[in-house]
Amino acid sequence: MTSASAPASGVRGFLAFLVNRGRHRFAFALGLLVLGGLTEGVSILMVIPLLSIIDGERGGSFILPDWLPLGGVSISLAAALAALVVLIALHGLFTRAKNIYLADLLFDLLNQIRLDLFAAIGALRWEHMVRQRPSDLHHLLTGDVERVYAAAMAVMMLLQSAILLAVYLAVAWVISPMMMLLASGLGLAILAILAPLRRRATRFGMERTQNKRDQYRTVSEYLSGLKTAKIHNAEEPYRHRLAANLDKVHGEAVGYMRLTSLGTIVSQLVSALAVAVLVYTGIRGLGLALPQLVAMLVLLMRIAPRFTGLQNHFQQLLANVTVFNDIERCKAEWADQAEPPPAPTTALPTLTLDRAIVLEQVSFAYQDDADRPAVEEVDCTIPAGAITALIGPSGSGKSTIADIVCGLLSPYAGKVTIDGVPLTAETARAWRQQVAYVPQDPFLLDESIAANLRLARPQASLREIEDALERAGALGFASRLPQGIDTPLGDNGAQLSGGQRQRVALARALVMKPQMLVLDEATSALDWESQAAVARSIAALKGQITVLAIAHRLSMVASADHVIALNSGRVVEVGRFSDLAAGDGPLARLVMAERNVGTRQPLHSAPES
Repeated sequence: MTSASAPASGVRGFLAFLVNRGRHRFAFALGLLVLGGLTEGVSILMVIPLLSIIDGERGGSFILPDWLPLGGVSISLAAALAALVVLIALHGLFTRAKNIYLADLLFDLLNQIRLDLFAAIGALRWEHMVRQRPSDLHHLLTGDVERVYAAAMAVMMLLQSAILLAVYLAVAWVISPMMMLLASGLGLAILAILAPLRRRATRFGMERTQNKRDQYRTVSEYLSGLKTAKIHNAEEPYRHRLAANLDKVHGEAVGYMRLTSLGTIVSQLVSALAVAVLVYTGIRGLGLALPQLVAMLVLLMRIAPRFTGLQNHFQQLLANVTVFNDIERCKAEWADQAEPPPAPTTALPTLTLDRAIVLEQVSFAYQDDADRPAVEEVDCTIPAGAITALIGPSGSGKSTIADIVCGLLSPYAGKVTIDGVPLTAETARAWRQQVAYVPQDPFLLDESIAANLRLARPQASLREIEDALERAGALGFASRLPQGIDTPLGDNGAQLSGGQRQRVALARALVMKPQMLVLDEATSALDWESQAAVARSIAALKGQITVLAIAHRLSMVASADHVIALNSGRVVEVGRFSDLAAGDGPLARLVMAERNVGTRQPLHSAPES
């Protein structure tokens, strides 16, 4: 596709999207635009009989021309004024209805675009999701979608200008065909002169998209790592990055404004010249009477801005439609990487965990590093109702194994079975409904504890919430809060300690009543007392729920029934904690290392945090 055809193709695609999504509503909006234009055009045409009557040419009345439906009928001054008032009132009503209807239509389209994007992101397979920048996705769902609204509004304004221009030219033809042809020619000359601005608008739109995303990314990274930035005195480098981006955006915006303002001046000069030429031609060349000349002058003063409006609205469309094209490109790419759609539950085997999850010769590699598998030929068993700890150094494949067991990733070799039933891409969604997850740094809503637990299970009763809090070891401190479990927690649980936040997150997982609980280094960021308290809560779940814990702290590993040690994507050790701790493998070395630095604490002696 050539650079010249790309903008036109993008605009055509966007117009097709609006028509297909709006359907009959789009046609109704066009109808309101036409009615508004017609009432305004006819009200201008009423200037001729009014001036004729006032000038006394018709003895206080005006005979309608024969080419009109009521040709030959005499109109008095009162009737002409009444007709003008009615036309202006109708024009106002149609304009109001059009504005309200368009706002409703465009916001519906905007919301649908955002929901479609949201669904496309949610449907992505996990290995592709992790490759997306969160800041880019955030900006795509917010700032970029808002620009699609601007593009849609530009389309409607373009249509409005085109309809009004057609009405004005039709009225001008009634007054003087020659004058209408001259006005059309001069208007088209304005559009031809300003064509370079439309091409520049497309480039500006693409540059703006990239620069805004860079700007958003810088701000997002800075705010996410603000504590680290302050400790490392890195505020100034971030400020320089943002300043450089802002300077770039500033320069491009000012440069574009120079061009558009130049276009406005050119348009105004050409419009003024056109009015002068047409008035002179009307008086000297065509000999128009004063009423016709005044009506024509009013029309010319409205026709010229409509040609300028066509130019400006088309520029706005070209500058913003690039975002729509980018959104559609993302959706098409993501559709190729999406999970299979949910199958009817009747067509899926029932996945229940009563015996064990078994991994047989499981291998997986991420696309960005296909030559080096994240896990390779893994054979292991996760017993039902037991606590299984996954240990190993960073990059050993712990999180990949957990993601495979959760159904987020599908191995490219080997198989995973749950009580003998294969876990496949088709059954993964159903299985994930039975899995709860607690990350290292859980996110809590700025609401109450009860609201945070109901985020996982909206229909949970008060009894179920309290039971989950008790099982997580959180009911004691939760009940002592000023408003109990209805106490607002602040931004991301700021009113709680780290250990308390972690136990609320654990309770949120337990209220789902899952078959399996996955803990992703859930205590690694806590002090030893909080680690031990959370570990006690998890140890109490033994026999009630299957727990898979990614861990490198003994406070978690020591309570495990079963330990799987990984290194370089392979299983290097499997067994009971007591047996492996007495040997000379990875777990024994971990025990020795923590003993040497004095970090291991007996679980029974840890106080409640």
